[in-house]
Amino acid sequence: MDRRDYFKKQLLLSSELDDGFAQAEEADWRLVTDLAIVGVWAGLVVTENGTPNLTVNVSAGTSYDKNGSRCRVPSTQNVNVAVDSSAVSTAVSGGGNSKIISVFLKFARALSDPRTDGDGNLVNFVSDESFSFFVVQSAEAPSPTPPALLADGILLCDITRAFGQSTIVNANISTSRREDAYVIAGSPLTI
Repeated sequence: MDRRDYFKKQLLLSSELDDGFAQAEEADWRLVTDLAIVGVWAGLVVTENGTPNLTVNVSAGTSYDKNGSRCRVPSTQNVNVAVDSSAVSTAVSGGGNSKIISVFLKFARALSDPRTDGDGNLVNFVSDESFSFFVVQSAEAPSPTPPALLADGILLCDITRAFGQSTIVNANISTSRREDAYVIAGSPLTI
């Protein structure tokens, strides 16, 4: 791990203190990537909402992305797939066509505890690990190709949306490309 050697009576800039924490976090992330711990570790199951609409539920769970960042979803989340993450409608306009909508989980930071620094600038003292859902859609076609995987996100599922469809049901949700950390077949299992 890279280190900083702070010394007695040293005057530190806030960026130098921040760098010490960043180096410790980077060491954790390197360990995760060195061990090839990438993908969904637990939970994060995508299911229909149950209410006739274009949202899905994602259960609580944990994943690690390709950079080693941890994404912990503490409770079931409702994700809107009526629009993608660029706020573009996922509706299919041509009869006989469909689209594939991919739902990814991405690492994010939740900033809180705003304070005013010595220069009068507003800064957030707390920067907790968090997550965000990222929705990507394919071009519509009679047999659409799913969107590419993201370098900074973990694929949870692909959803097929057809012309005129106004409700997502479990039959529309596919996990064939889901990025699980481990996939083990059979039952019972011993590792």
